[in-house]
Amino acid sequence: MTIHTFCRLAAFSLLFAASNLWADDCAPTKELTWVKATYATSGDSLVIQGQRARLIGIKAPQIPRTYKFNTPGQPLAKEAQTFLNKLLANNQLEVGVEYDQESVDNRGRQMVHLFLRDGTNINAEILKSGFALAQPEAVNSLHQQCYFAAEKVARDNRYQLWDLAQKNPELHFPIANSSELRKDDDGWRIIRGKVEKVEASSTYYIVNLDTTGIRIPKERWSAFDFNALQKLTGRVIETRGLAYFYKGNMFMVIDTPNAIDLLNPLHTPATP
Repeated sequence: MTIHTFCRLAAFSLLFAASNLWADDCAPTKELTWVKATYATSGDSLVIQGQRARLIGIKAPQIPRTYKFNTPGQPLAKEAQTFLNKLLANNQLEVGVEYDQESVDNRGRQMVHLFLRDGTNINAEILKSGFALAQPEAVNSLHQQCYFAAEKVARDNRYQLWDLAQKNPELHFPIANSSELRKDDDGWRIIRGKVEKVEASSTYYIVNLDTTGIRIPKERWSAFDFNALQKLTGRVIETRGLAYFYKGNMFMVIDTPNAIDLLNPLHTPATP
């Protein structure tokens, strides 16, 4: 066997092992409760047994809202909702529910991982199809490796949101360069930029990009390795979460290391 052939086989073995690990993480960890869903209200939320539910670990584009607050929608929001509705309809609206550590969010919605009878992880399926982004959660952390891997499939193949990002970078969605951010680029997204400073205040760990401040509240410090954060200085990172504009700069508060690409379960930045 030549060295070249050996290296190719070794690389394939590592890739196969990683794929199996991701697949294992996608499987339910406990017995599922089988119920009937009604319809999807967005690409990451639906009604189950007459109750509102949100899919853990994913963030689909926001549907426009005209009541109470006139909130504009994000690109492909309706398409993501339609994808989930079709997935439910094609499986007789039957879903297996797996709960995580917290089963209800602060808006009274159930928080769930959902499955089909054939074992398909619905949350991961939406990510693989490119209609949502992996949303790391501090408490409900089941299947996070699966969800990041599923997103990478869509990203590497430029499905849906990732094709949009490639063809329409001026939209700054679902990913934007920190140096190019505008005031109206708030909302949930991925921000890419070079880390210029890492320090600690009395209330936050502070990770500053050129125009974006990433803040980690003191109550979440135990989840982070400050030395690992310091080692990010000078490196280009991607961080994901809810961005908000304040006094001329964009800020993002994160509560889990998985919100930063170089610290998340895959530990490999992807394209584009």
